[in-house]
Amino acid sequence: MPIVYRSDPAKRRILAEASGAIGQQDLFAYKRAVGARPEWAGYDEVLDVSLVDSLLDIRLDNLKAVADFAASLDQPEQPSKFAIVAPQDLYFGLGRMYESLRESAPHSSRRIAAFRTRAEAERWLDAPVDEPADAEIT
Repeated sequence: MPIVYRSDPAKRRILAEASGAIGQQDLFAYKRAVGARPEWAGYDEVLDVSLVDSLLDIRLDNLKAVADFAASLDQPEQPSKFAIVAPQDLYFGLGRMYESLRESAPHSSRRIAAFRTRAEAERWLDAPVDEPADAEIT
């Protein structure tokens, strides 16, 4: 599977890394697998796409479908965040697009943000849920 993940129960966080070629089916499979784990409800997530070298079928309509599906899994009573780590321009742009699609998806209650580095993403995830993604985090 091009997306591997593990949990960090101490931080209440899912750490996922994508590599190689990924497509819509990989994203759906990842979201289904994580969503099927009730013990992870309310966990923050970080998806690192630094090692992705190609996209198979990621188009706007597919990205919207993934965003809508992911929003349907949100737990409004348990605020959480989802960070995308994407150093490459194309993937960072897609991450920002996903951020926008998730914000407008029905039932969406999760904070989403794209970052260029894992360190930036981790700082944002460590901050309180109501901290803006572009705020200076020290």
